[in-house]
Amino acid sequence: MTEATQTLLYAVVAGFSPLALLSVLAVLSSGNGRANGSAFGIGFLLGQSLMLVAAFALGSAAVPNPSNGHPTLTASLELLLGVVMLIFAWQGRRPRDPVELAGESRTSALLARLHGIRPGTAFTIGLLLGIGGIKRLTLTLLAGTTIAVSGLSTGEQVGLGIAYVLIATLLVWGPAWIYLVAGPRADAWTMSTQAWLSANQRLATAVSTLVFGVILTGHGLFSLLTSL
Repeated sequence: MTEATQTLLYAVVAGFSPLALLSVLAVLSSGNGRANGSAFGIGFLLGQSLMLVAAFALGSAAVPNPSNGHPTLTASLELLLGVVMLIFAWQGRRPRDPVELAGESRTSALLARLHGIRPGTAFTIGLLLGIGGIKRLTLTLLAGTTIAVSGLSTGEQVGLGIAYVLIATLLVWGPAWIYLVAGPRADAWTMSTQAWLSANQRLATAVSTLVFGVILTGHGLFSLLTSL
């Protein structure tokens, strides 16, 4: 698998975020969907872009000669991330305990806060969510490092970085763009999707974590063995 394919895989894993989708749907149903959705989407895109640039700079600084490529480094990071995701998936099979319920309450509080907000607040929250939690930060670090050590030309690296950002944020800017075009006609779709995802967020997160954990672990292990 080439560095470009690896990076796009990381983008898909980062982009499948039930919380990010729930957040943008809440913003779109806030009563001023076009303005708030646009502001939220721009902030999210900016936050993700800034983190990728920072990850690229960190990867470039950490590797003495990035033009040679460092498959062992990227394979090791990928394997580590895959194992961590499998651990989270294994823990997710257990019944919910008070800590998990408190986490769900924090998610509900965030979604409630997104209703009735103004564009400036939507932009700020989108920016922070675009920077990400542990999962998105780790994947962005992995993607930035992979691009930095890929040995690709500057133009190819920029193009790959843009592709990563667009894919990793698709579930945010996609619905925002649809609502920008359709307006209130998309209200029914927005509300029904939000209701379904709110009821099935735990299942969607667990299944995606397991699937992507298996993919990353398998490919990371294969890449590591072939690079030795």
